[in-house]
Amino acid sequence: MRSPVPRFVRWAVALAVIVALTVTVFQYWATSQYGTASAYHNPQGTGWTQTQWGPLGPADRDLLVMIRQADLCGGSSGRQAQQQGNSVGVRTIAKRIGADNGDLDNQIRSVAGKLGVPLPDQPTVAQQSWLRELSGRSGPDFDRTFAQRLRVTDGEVLPVITSVRAGTRNELIRSFAATAAVLINRHMEYLERTGLVDYSRLPEPLPPAESVPPASQQQHIDQVVNAAAAPPPGSTGGNDVTALVAALIMIAALLVALGLLGTAGRRVRQAGGVRQTNGPQHRGSSRRPPQRRHAAQRW
Repeated sequence: MRSPVPRFVRWAVALAVIVALTVTVFQYWATSQYGTASAYHNPQGTGWTQTQWGPLGPADRDLLVMIRQADLCGGSSGRQAQQQGNSVGVRTIAKRIGADNGDLDNQIRSVAGKLGVPLPDQPTVAQQSWLRELSGRSGPDFDRTFAQRLRVTDGEVLPVITSVRAGTRNELIRSFAATAAVLINRHMEYLERTGLVDYSRLPEPLPPAESVPPASQQQHIDQVVNAAAAPPPGSTGGNDVTALVAALIMIAALLVALGLLGTAGRRVRQAGGVRQTNGPQHRGSSRRPPQRRHAAQRW
């Protein structure tokens, strides 16, 4: 009597288990490259997407939105200052800042397009308010308001740029943030050279230990920039142990499955041999003793 579990079925089961084990190990290896960092920054696992330049997180998107709005504000105020500026120095600085804002706008739209991040087409509500205020000023008062307001805006954006630049996992964001930081620093120097910036009216800087952005910055974007430090070395050891245990369990399950299939096949063959031995035998017929098959031929 033939075994009810054909050889090809046993091979198919063994192959399926091996494929499942391989897929599991590959998935763990793929997710361990970026998944650990994303989960550390965002325990809920939401807001993170994988790009060809690396993971893109909420802080990266917020940075693009904030710089875009600051650029729109700087471009609009710069154009006003070129026309309404009282002094030649203010009009010259406004022209330089306008040129830089044009280059920055091209870069940010290119980066956002590659990463699929939607950008606003208007400054924030607070920025629009002081732009209207600027439109109502003239003479030296216009120059002071222009220099002071734009300096405050740049001073709020720069700490966010450096924070994201230091902790982002995305190569494209890292490169863009470095370029944006250079331009913003340059604008701040331009405005300070006018001598019209009142430093006592600037927002008080946060202590180094503080990580919460100032309230004025939170008005620029709806989401709070949540850049965090990278996890300490060795923090992923628990995941490695879990993956190793899972792999060992699957290997053990494979061996058990193979053993059960082999045992079932031997029992069926033995039972068939016993029934044939106990059954009627024809005269003159001789039954050859069953030959043992080599272990390699059972499969």
